[in-house]
Amino acid sequence: MSPFASSCSTRRPAQGVAFELQKQSHDSVLREQDRTRGALSSACFYVLDNPRRKGLVAHPRDWPHLGAVVPGYPFLHPLAEDFWPLFWKLYSAQREPAPAHPLPPPS
Repeated sequence: MSPFASSCSTRRPAQGVAFELQKQSHDSVLREQDRTRGALSSACFYVLDNPRRKGLVAHPRDWPHLGAVVPGYPFLHPLAEDFWPLFWKLYSAQREPAPAHPLPPPS
């Protein structure tokens, strides 16, 4: 039995391939060290490779639900050759600057 059995439900679509859906997402906030170029691209490629690791496709680009969510850039694709330079340019332009004087921790 899967260690996630209590939090997942098994589905069988028309194609006959069983898959599990989590009852709740596992979102997390990326820490500063997770938002560096190498760390973020590694995490991105790990997620993109999930369908291949599960045997659903031969290559990540074959997964039909693959893509980037960058507002205003619907065709920006994480496996495209020019993705990362453009992504970091957009990220740098939109990122809120770090506060000059961080707030002290609450007492």
